Amino acid sequence: MPSNEESVETKLQRITSKACRDSKCRFTSLFHLMNRELLWECFWQLKDSRASGIDRVTKEQYAANLNSCSKYQSTLSNYRSS
Repeated sequence: MPSNEESVETKLQRITSKACRDSKCRFTSLFHLMNRELLWECFWQLKDSRASGIDRVTKEQYAANLNSCSKYQSTLSNYRSS
């Protein structure tokens, strides 16, 4: 993967292109793309009118928590353990 200066969106587009060009390609780990930038991009795509998730955390509550480093680390730790 080229420079870490690429945005997450650019990296995901490159992965998509690779997968489309080479159907036999297997991606063994994409976890390195999980970072604060990706979480924020996903967060801003959430619709305000949607119900909270299974954890009953609303978008507003998640936004407040995402700003703290401990919540960010906790979120990534949850992904690692699943």
